[in-house]
Amino acid sequence: MYKKIIDVSIYNGKIDWKKAVSNGVEGAIIKVVNKQMERDGQFNNNYTGCHNQKIPWGVYNYSYATTATKARNDMKVVCDILDKLNKKYFKLGIWFDIEDECQARLSKSKIAEIINAAQEVVEERGYNFGVYTGMAYYKAHIYPAKVKCKNWWIARYYKGYETMKIGTNPNKNYIPPVVKNLFAWQYTSSGTIASGVSTGNGGKFDLNIQYRDFPEKEKKKVYGRVATKSDPLRMRTKATIISKVVRKIPKGSKVEVLQKGKRWHKVKYMGSTGYCSAKYIKIV
Repeated sequence: MYKKIIDVSIYNGKIDWKKAVSNGVEGAIIKVVNKQMERDGQFNNNYTGCHNQKIPWGVYNYSYATTATKARNDMKVVCDILDKLNKKYFKLGIWFDIEDECQARLSKSKIAEIINAAQEVVEERGYNFGVYTGMAYYKAHIYPAKVKCKNWWIARYYKGYETMKIGTNPNKNYIPPVVKNLFAWQYTSSGTIASGVSTGNGGKFDLNIQYRDFPEKEKKKVYGRVATKSDPLRMRTKATIISKVVRKIPKGSKVEVLQKGKRWHKVKYMGSTGYCSAKYIKIV
C-alpha cells in the first residue's frame, strides 16, 4: 500500500481540507508545537480539518533538544496535548523531527540518546513513535545501531525545488535507501495540490509517500474474579438465564473477560468460553 500525505504547519496558512482531500490528499502529519513548546498557530485548525474530513493524521515536533532531559520534557508536552483530543483518526503517530544545526554539533551517540529518550516517553504514553530527518542528515549524524526506533520518515528531494503536482508519482529509483522498511518518503517541499487550497507558503506543500501503517497494538487483556457469596458461578452459552450451562466456576477463580456488558460478561475460563452474570465478576 502507499498513500499521498502532506505535512503542514503555520507556514502553510489556513488550509481548505475538504478541497485538499478531494484533490488527492490521503493523510497529514501536523506540526504540533513551536520552538517555545506552545501549540503551532494552525494546529487546532489542521487537526479539526483532518478530523472532519475523516482522514488519518499524526503530529510532528521539530526538535531543538540537545539533551535527553529536554527531549523527554518536550515530548511530554506533545503527549499532554494529544491526550485531550479526539483520536478516532489519529493513525500516523508522533514524529520526532531531528534535523537542526544545534543537534548536528553533537556526537552520534548523543543524538541517539536524545532520540531514544523521546521514544521512551511517547511509547510509555501509549503512542506510536517515529523519526523524521533528511537523507544527508541521517548519513552524517545518525548511529543506527544505537537508535532503537524502527519507524523512519526520510526526506530526499531528487528534483531539488522543482514544482511537483500531487497527482504525479515520484521516481521510485530515488527512494531513500538508508533504512529498511521505510515508513514514508518526503520527496519534495515544492508540491502543489490545487488553486486555493492554502493561504500560505505560496500554495506549496511538502509531499510524501506513506508506504506502510504502524502495526496494530495488541489489546491488553482484562481479567476478573468470581465474586459469588459461596456458590460457583454458572457460565452459560448465551447471555440469558435460561440458556445452557457450559460449566460452573468456583468462587474466587480468575477469568479472562473477553467482552464487558451491563448485565453479562463474555468470559474465558479453563479453555471454555461463555457468558456470566456481570454482577458476580469483579474486574481486577
